[in-house]
Amino acid sequence: MMRWILLAGLLLAPPAWAQPPRCAVHEAEFPRLVGLTEAAAIAALETMPGIRMVRVGAPGSPMTTDYRQERATLLVRDGRVVEIRCG
Repeated sequence: MMRWILLAGLLLAPPAWAQPPRCAVHEAEFPRLVGLTEAAAIAALETMPGIRMVRVGAPGSPMTTDYRQERATLLVRDGRVVEIRCG
């Protein structure tokens, strides 16, 4: 009986290719956004499927350390993006 339950769990799990896109899929595009204004970078990130949340902070500012696959973090200094990370 236990074997059937485990097998059923494996069959019901969605395949990896069926997972929705996440922030990490777009990391190769982030360098072109560095140097843009905060508003322009947010607008560009909002067009990327899988990024549902954008967090903004200054380099070295305190932020939560929880990792969210659908979140991009902008690090902004003097109104310009200096780094973008997932999570």
